[in-house]
Amino acid sequence: MQSYDTLSSRAIILAGAVAASLALYFLLSLYVFPQSYQTEPRRPEAVVTNISLSAHEIKLGETFFVSVNGTNRGEEADMQIVSVGFPNFTITDNVKVLRHDFAQTPLHINAGDPVGSEYAGNARQVNAQHAAIEAFSRPWPSGNNYGINLQVKPEKEGTFVVFVKSVAFPHSWDGAHWPLEGIRDYQKEFVEAYYVQVTKP
Repeated sequence: MQSYDTLSSRAIILAGAVAASLALYFLLSLYVFPQSYQTEPRRPEAVVTNISLSAHEIKLGETFFVSVNGTNRGEEADMQIVSVGFPNFTITDNVKVLRHDFAQTPLHINAGDPVGSEYAGNARQVNAQHAAIEAFSRPWPSGNNYGINLQVKPEKEGTFVVFVKSVAFPHSWDGAHWPLEGIRDYQKEFVEAYYVQVTKP
């Protein structure tokens, strides 16, 4: 027959072992388990490989052509966009998509339309301040190339501006957008600017 003191000692030891196990599990659940289950976000790399304008000077009433090609040099993107913006236009009536091989149909963005900003996609929306064509593929596998050809007819004499950029999602690092620096547009994203002089007919 075991004494009361022996049983009591065993109960105390057992309670201590349970408490230590619970404390260890609590520490593991806070610090070790989350680290073991975390995965690094994919790192797509958006790159515009070619931008071609058919002319840098035209007469009012004439058209010119814009050709843009992009690729993903990183890991697969959930989605990648190639955007061609037209600060001289508020609507895309004078922009025609001649050809594209993107997975989805390009979007016509007009001033006032809600668009994403600051490389956060729709999580940070602003209203568009000018017209743009956004071509995209969802998903965009690593190494895939897509292109778009546009016909543009300026409405006024003067300097006509074309903004080009590409953004990949997840936007997990700076390489997920192109260009990496330069002019920022109203979306607070970098763009490469190209210019066409429109002269009197």
